[in-house]
Amino acid sequence: MPSRSNLILITCDAWRADFVDEHAGVRLLPALDRVADRTVRFDRCYANAPWTTPALVSVFSGEPVLEHGVHYQWSSPRPGGPSIAGTLRQAGWSVPNLSYLNRIPNYENLGYSTGDAPDSDDPALLLRAIEETPEPFFLWFHYKHTHLPYWAQARYRAAMGIDDSAIEQRLLDSVCQGFVVPRHQFTLQPEDRDMVRRLYAAQILQMNDWLSQVFGALEARGLIGETSLVLTADHGEELLDHGHVGHASTAHHAVLYEEVLHIPLFIIDPRASARRVRARVQGLDLYPTLLELAAGAYPPDCTGISLAPLVRGESPVLPDDREFTFHSARMGSPTTREYMTHDITAVSDGRIKRVVERYDETRAYRFDLAADPAELSPITDPP
Repeated sequence: MPSRSNLILITCDAWRADFVDEHAGVRLLPALDRVADRTVRFDRCYANAPWTTPALVSVFSGEPVLEHGVHYQWSSPRPGGPSIAGTLRQAGWSVPNLSYLNRIPNYENLGYSTGDAPDSDDPALLLRAIEETPEPFFLWFHYKHTHLPYWAQARYRAAMGIDDSAIEQRLLDSVCQGFVVPRHQFTLQPEDRDMVRRLYAAQILQMNDWLSQVFGALEARGLIGETSLVLTADHGEELLDHGHVGHASTAHHAVLYEEVLHIPLFIIDPRASARRVRARVQGLDLYPTLLELAAGAYPPDCTGISLAPLVRGESPVLPDDREFTFHSARMGSPTTREYMTHDITAVSDGRIKRVVERYDETRAYRFDLAADPAELSPITDPP
């Protein structure tokens, strides 16, 4: 494989780590079978924020979530700061603008232009880019259709054993049609959990068929042996684990439970052999990883740790007790200036997660993740 590799990054919106293999006896991602021999799967990857913008800005800039400062609709990364897209474009990579997210100020100064960002989230955009973009290329596509509302095409709902006539009206009025389902506006019941999860799983099945097309497009152009493909999520999703659904921006209430932070991560690369990695990694690690996969090098002052050596079969030291930092504004993207001082921050070493929540009052608490992995019994600390 040449030292200047093609690179594809797919970030799937609101995809949680336990919806990869199967749900209710149905395999969710059989498309990955065709690349299994060259796939490194990271079982314990964590997003650094529970909504799209701050999590992805850390990925693209390499800056920790508390440092880049992009937490509101009106905030932007600093001009002249680091960016994967800008670095690779300057080094000669073709970097087409494929994401509708680049139309908003949150993604300025990350190597893309708001002026040529698409106004569509059509997954076919990536397929066409694979067919047409000159090599070497960096293609980032944000796949939105795992996000609320949970209403995949009928054949995928049927595959998950969903009888549409059996869906409760409160779900039809909320998760089945709402892009946002605010916690204070909708009340769901514990008995809704099975149906909510089947509806969500149907969207992963739908994504699976699109991934098959992505692999097919690479094979058709003869690029499967020349391309690194990183498949991950921006953040996870609550599915009635703690009384509601969604994540910070859709629930209008940020939490930092494992289900909204623990995300899938697959690196599919012709230099790799099939393996699973149990070490904890974070979204911040993708900045040096992506640059090393594509160009063989990354800036030496990165906060994250490159995972590329693991792809090559090496065994770098990945301390399992690294402290990961997570942060969110109170309502995620819809946070208003009135609530600028309201936020939630957590630090976790994988065993203990310490949380400080500054909403109407300040609360400090922690979870013993070994004894209480479902985070049902917070241990209260002084503010």
